Amino acid sequence: MRKAVCGNLISAVFIENAGDTVFDGRLHWHENEQLMVILSGLCTIVVDGKEIEATPGDLVFVPSGARHGVVACGPEGCKLLRDFRARATRSVARVGRKAGDAF
Repeated sequence: MRKAVCGNLISAVFIENAGDTVFDGRLHWHENEQLMVILSGLCTIVVDGKEIEATPGDLVFVPSGARHGVVACGPEGCKLLRDFRARATRSVARVGRKAGDAF
């Protein structure tokens, strides 16, 4: 499940993944910096080749241009909040949403 809100200068996405979810391992990148806050559960995040085992309360910073992605979740699933600054709203607009749209 994903819930997002986008403004002109910031966007945030709440993500909830089911337990033992394993993703395809494909990483992505974007120009903006990103911050992930782990709210509950365990998740494995890769940032520029470094694997991070993130737990509740962890803050994971993704630099501009870094290849990254969540690749797996623990048995109880995971909830996290992703925060983007200014440039993310342009990325969202490119896929058919305007600043201020919730999805």
